[in-house]
Amino acid sequence: MKKNSLPRLMILLIVMSSLISGLYFFQTEINSMRSESDGNYLNFDPTETIPITLLGSFRGVLVDFLWIRGIARYEEKKFYELLAINNLIAKLQPHFPSIWIFQAWNMCYNIAHEWDSPENKWKWIKAGLEFAEKGAVKNPTSGELFFEIGYIYFHKFDAKSIEYADYFRKRLKDDENKDNYEQALFWVRKSLQYELVTHNRLAVERTLCYILWRASLRAEKEGNLPVAIDYATRALTEWKEYLVRNPDDPEGKTENLIKTITHKKLQLEKQLERYER
Repeated sequence: MKKNSLPRLMILLIVMSSLISGLYFFQTEINSMRSESDGNYLNFDPTETIPITLLGSFRGVLVDFLWIRGIARYEEKKFYELLAINNLIAKLQPHFPSIWIFQAWNMCYNIAHEWDSPENKWKWIKAGLEFAEKGAVKNPTSGELFFEIGYIYFHKFDAKSIEYADYFRKRLKDDENKDNYEQALFWVRKSLQYELVTHNRLAVERTLCYILWRASLRAEKEGNLPVAIDYATRALTEWKEYLVRNPDDPEGKTENLIKTITHKKLQLEKQLERYER
């Protein structure tokens, strides 16, 4: 055996021992995190768990630094750089709902707006919604995040407000087999099951009512009268229940809107009767 073979072997054994010890340490930390009573860490993947474990107490400092950079990039309208920063923050701080909301809006609105073609706009809207829904899995009690997801499903597919909304609605049905109004209703209803800090609960309840009303008008536009009548009926029920809960409605428009929806529902029913004769 050569004279230098033994030292090399010793070094190799030390390196392998260190690697094994390190892997054991990481696995122990991961198992400990996943076994915590709140179950939040069950939703982590290795790309999230390893940096959290490595950084330890420095994670908060890094996140603060990234937030500062992210705000600067937002003000500079450098949305793609902001995208990378937000993704990193989400990895480091997955149980902070605001980052999932911020990034979803960045993709669905800022970056989607940068593209001219509806196809490319749709890709970013879809990516933004998928990102937000991933955040909802990691933050299963965030009423704020749930509401924002529901609102994007409502607003971004509303032809009254958004160009190419009809195209986005069709792509959502074709690609995901989802209806944007039903998705909006699901998430907004879910948000009302939890605490809402930055959103007024009455405003969220009214949003739910407006979603049903807009869904009725869209179904009528698409020629689906039975669905339009169903949504109108549900909208009336929701508005009346809202008014019972909040007799001093701050909007002051609810009774007039109930009259409008009632009138529209009667029109739709008469129209359907004529078609069925």
